[in-house]
Amino acid sequence: MNILALNWLSNNIGDDVQTVAVMQHLPRVDAFIDRDHLNTYDGPQAILVTNGWFLEELDNWPPSEAIKPIFFGFHVQKRAKPTIARHAAYLKKHEPIGCRDSGTVEFIRSLGVEAYLSLCATLTFDAPAERKPDSIYLVEADLSDLTPNFRNNHGLKLKTVSHRVPETPTDVRLRFAREIIETYGRKAALIVTKRIHCAMPCVAMGIPTVFIGPKTNRTAIVEEIGLQRRSKWHPINHPFASRVAEIPPALNIDGIKAQIRQDLRSRIAAALA
Repeated sequence: MNILALNWLSNNIGDDVQTVAVMQHLPRVDAFIDRDHLNTYDGPQAILVTNGWFLEELDNWPPSEAIKPIFFGFHVQKRAKPTIARHAAYLKKHEPIGCRDSGTVEFIRSLGVEAYLSLCATLTFDAPAERKPDSIYLVEADLSDLTPNFRNNHGLKLKTVSHRVPETPTDVRLRFAREIIETYGRKAALIVTKRIHCAMPCVAMGIPTVFIGPKTNRTAIVEEIGLQRRSKWHPINHPFASRVAEIPPALNIDGIKAQIRQDLRSRIAAALA
């Protein structure tokens, strides 16, 4: 049986971070397939961890019958709900549906389909063996999200990063996604970000992480794991000193990480059996 992984035709490298996260748990990848064209697959029978934000091309759902989906970390955006609902029988055939957030769990259950909160495979990254944190990374954030006192008195480098990328081949995107997560793991003393697929890997790696993104259904996983959402990062206005060493560490999610790994790997093994 073939093993597929998702390819994302977007300008957000966070999508590719999700694929890299899933690939950690696959024995191999035989081919990549675009999320919005799963209906076009005509190769050998294949499994696919069907994770992430769905769906952009509404007319292309459901996927090909040649694909055996493993729904894990699945999120249904509002505009796609009527399409997904019309094909509830497809989901029923492949239940249980592991969902990224409770809102998607509730929606899938409302269709009479078994669903549960799987969270996201991006919570399974491990920190590199050698960690030498020397920088604060502002990921889709900027200096206005830090107080002047904090900017100037922590003794660390300030680095601004964007997860927006131009159109590039899949292998280039995946390599960049791996490298950026490894860089955070080695060098980040603190992450300030509006991107959930930056925040989740960094929390998993034990990096102090401040999420300042908007509150939406898409970003609900932040609350699901207990990470406090902030509108801005102003340590002076909170019970934290302005030195990074005094900022509370990232959430203790070792138990969550272990459960996600066990769940995803057991579902992959069952699908391949």
